[in-house]
Amino acid sequence: MIYKTGKEFVKTQKEDLFDQDPLPPLPYDKLNEIYNIKKYLGKTFLGEKTLAYHSSIGCPFTCSFCAVVPIFEARWKAKSAQTVYNDVKYIKDKWGADAIEFHDNNFFVSEKRTVEFAKLIKPEKMSWWGMARIDTMDKFSDASLALIREAGCKIIFFGAESGNNLILDQLDKGGTQTGDQIIRFAERLKKFDIIPEYSFVLGTPAPTAKQVEAQIDFEIDFIKKVKAVNPRTEIVLYTYSPVPSEGSALFKQVEAAGFKYPKVLEDWISPAWENFDLRKNPLTPWLTPEMIGKIQNFETVLNGVYPTVTDIRLSRIKRKAIQLVAGMRYKVNVYNYPYEIKLLQKVWKYRQPEIQGF
Repeated sequence: MIYKTGKEFVKTQKEDLFDQDPLPPLPYDKLNEIYNIKKYLGKTFLGEKTLAYHSSIGCPFTCSFCAVVPIFEARWKAKSAQTVYNDVKYIKDKWGADAIEFHDNNFFVSEKRTVEFAKLIKPEKMSWWGMARIDTMDKFSDASLALIREAGCKIIFFGAESGNNLILDQLDKGGTQTGDQIIRFAERLKKFDIIPEYSFVLGTPAPTAKQVEAQIDFEIDFIKKVKAVNPRTEIVLYTYSPVPSEGSALFKQVEAAGFKYPKVLEDWISPAWENFDLRKNPLTPWLTPEMIGKIQNFETVLNGVYPTVTDIRLSRIKRKAIQLVAGMRYKVNVYNYPYEIKLLQKVWKYRQPEIQGF
């Protein structure tokens, strides 16, 4: 807790995270008396009635660009596979859930827990999605990955962040992830029929504008290499938005470059800072409007050639049409002014999962 007394700010010490299994069961029936739970089981790419569920809190890593780090400080506590299954099974039997979105910051931390859950959930014939790290899951055995898919896991979100090892170091990604591993793992998942959903962070600070732009160009080329080895890889693009991670080298670079957060509460709810929160327009001094435009235009063309599989409203005919329009641009690396693609996306209400969900 942080509070102000007089002119002084007081920051209390953080408590340890609670072990999850000893906590009382979540009162789903009581909740249903107030909110009709069936109305919260939405239709998604995964299923007709998709349950949103948290099986753990925190994350054991310290990426300096991630807002989770200042909150949990590299701590992670998870429910056991059996407890997670009991909750999911109860909601399935009582309200008809047929799919699960695991909104844990890192669902796949433990191969043992994941495999145990996969064995339990497999007979229920439910589809599911969760978030993971590439270097963690690349250590999973082939048998584990095969079981996870057989148990209904269709798609997994991974923070790839960058194909440049120097940028991964700058972001303090930690672990053992490399650019080569990102490509290799996308290809590996192809044989298990699991769709990798890779997010990339473009526009990190650099000493000169020329270096910032070179980094953006590198990532664009790298993303195309990922798509070449596994075209089903979903790509989510973010522009780097600084996170106030106390003591991190990256945040010191950000401050030195002149970036400042709002000083009053009202500024945080301005439209400009809403976009900042979505990591689409970060207002950082080292990114020019032309650089942001380059990122956004490439994203438009990329989504035209490879429309997200999670947009269940986009028909096969519409997919083929937008791919035809965007294909030549993608092939010859022409991304400027993709108005024709934007028009189709607007008319057909194309959905971006990072903004609108599944």
